[in-house]
Amino acid sequence: MNGVHERAAQRLLDVCKKNGGLYVKAGQAIGIQVAILPKPYHALAQMFDAAEPVSLEAVRKVIHDELGMWPEEIFAEFDPNPIGSASIAQVHRARLHTGEQVAVKVQRPDIRKHAKWDLLAFRILMRIYENVFDLPLTFASQYISDQIELETHFDHERENTERIRNHVLTETPKHLKGGVAYVPAIHSSLCTPRLLVMEYIEGAVRMTDVDALEKRLGLDVNEVMNSVCEVFAAQVFKWGFVNADPHPSNVLIRRHPSNPKKHQVVLIDHGLSIPLPPAFRYQYLTLWKSLFTNDTEQLKAVCKAWGVDLGEDGFGAQMMGSAVLLQGWSGPGGRKRRGASQSREMRGAHGGRHGTNREDVNGSEKELTQEERMKRDLEIQRKMKETVKRFLQNYELIPKELIFLGRSMRIIQANNQALGSPVDRISILARGASDSLYEMTIRQPSLIAASSRLSPNGVAPAHQLVGQPSLIRRYLNANVDWVAFRLAIAGMDVAFGRRGLFWGWLWLQRLWWRVTTRLGLLPSRQGRGEEKVGSAEGDFMQQQVMDMAKEYGVEIKESVFYG
Repeated sequence: MNGVHERAAQRLLDVCKKNGGLYVKAGQAIGIQVAILPKPYHALAQMFDAAEPVSLEAVRKVIHDELGMWPEEIFAEFDPNPIGSASIAQVHRARLHTGEQVAVKVQRPDIRKHAKWDLLAFRILMRIYENVFDLPLTFASQYISDQIELETHFDHERENTERIRNHVLTETPKHLKGGVAYVPAIHSSLCTPRLLVMEYIEGAVRMTDVDALEKRLGLDVNEVMNSVCEVFAAQVFKWGFVNADPHPSNVLIRRHPSNPKKHQVVLIDHGLSIPLPPAFRYQYLTLWKSLFTNDTEQLKAVCKAWGVDLGEDGFGAQMMGSAVLLQGWSGPGGRKRRGASQSREMRGAHGGRHGTNREDVNGSEKELTQEERMKRDLEIQRKMKETVKRFLQNYELIPKELIFLGRSMRIIQANNQALGSPVDRISILARGASDSLYEMTIRQPSLIAASSRLSPNGVAPAHQLVGQPSLIRRYLNANVDWVAFRLAIAGMDVAFGRRGLFWGWLWLQRLWWRVTTRLGLLPSRQGRGEEKVGSAEGDFMQQQVMDMAKEYGVEIKESVFYG
């Protein structure tokens, strides 16, 4: 099987390199999933900034066509060797006549023409998949195509960059004060639809380059990833303008110019940035709050406003919560599955029969036969497909922003996983959501009035009735909601956080097993099932994904669902 993966990965890499353009972007999308792919596919990570370079003559011609002058006329110096080559453009270092160092982003020749054909092929494939899998998959294909095609218009990227730079400089949350985040300045007079000239960032490295972060820059990886998550939370929840392509080459880290002992997060490449309208953002914030406070009625109400029917069996709510958090969510008890999954992994290391047991009515475990397990898996697959089809019944109401928002969330999770999951991504994002929900509740009462449609049976909670409540009323209600949200986050952190009580108890139990077994006080438990640890309710969807992947030779560890 390893040989098959090696040949397939090499062929895929060759196809992406040969075709270039959006095929490179497809390779990047695969390369970011290193946590769930066999090792041979990790080679696709080189697609982030090592695509086939464009010749110097082609670069010179693009610059001349756009500005009417050759590079040596515009710049005091122009490095002929690119410092990065990606799917749509490549970047050269240059120096202006004023002495300022700049990065010159030059679009690949004919990329727009190729992109149109590539995106047409994508839409055709989506239509085929829709017929094969009997799922409405084409409802957003045009939206996805339009957003990706906009990446080939650098005037659009310039506007996005200036917008996010303004957010970073003028609307920074208190925990990001002091220049924790930075966006390079744009030289607008030298920018065109195919050319971008921006401030060059010296001494920056990829956010996932652990050796460079720790050894060369002397920075703390935990602090770096914490800041990256906080910046991302600000984009999604506070500013409502999110980079949907935050892969490691687009999130750079350098020593802070004013304090070399600290780090600075540098955000680049904003071509694929998605605006989140205030009304949608308020709904999304409400969704996050409902997941942490276990308000399933409010969760259903938000989804109903989006045309998504979660059903009454709890399975739909569980799927939606897990999809949003990218972790197991089980309704009341919320993130318990995170601890439960880890406890099952520990039991497996001590001989437990992971994935083959079920509980009887008294809570004890019985072994599943292979036939029973196959029936259970088939039933869950059928139920998952039916639930997805029900989700998409009213697809015209589903906010298309969710597509790229979900992509962005997954890439941030993958970045955290690439560093060994040093921080609790979910808790950091949730704290950002609670702060932003507080601000929106106070400052934008019209959104609160409109939220009556988010409530069960169309009736708003008492403090959210249609109308314009007084500032004092809004202030009190916002504080009550903020405290409830924060208490829910704190409760999960205390119970299941990285230093939570659950993990402390689990560590002591593991230590007890090791010591007693080594001293011969207890017989070895190899091959025997252990007592149930924690709240092992059994994340069937998570296990189903792992089992299905294994059938195709892909070994997915449970840690993939963390981070």
